[in-house]
Amino acid sequence: MGSNQAPLFKKRFYQVKIKCLEVSNSQELGQLMDQLQRQAFCKTYGKIWDLAMIEVSIEAIATLT
Repeated sequence: MGSNQAPLFKKRFYQVKIKCLEVSNSQELGQLMDQLQRQAFCKTYGKIWDLAMIEVSIEAIATLT
């Protein structure tokens, strides 16, 4: 009792474009800040400094999307 109907689900493919930001200048600038300056920066901008210091794998981001 097989049926010759097409499957209900089609595979869909999406194109994903990923931009990689250059943060090396920001990292170098952060290395020059003393503890007091870094605390003032974190108070103003939150934890964005921590995000700038993380190494990102573009291949992993593309795979997850």
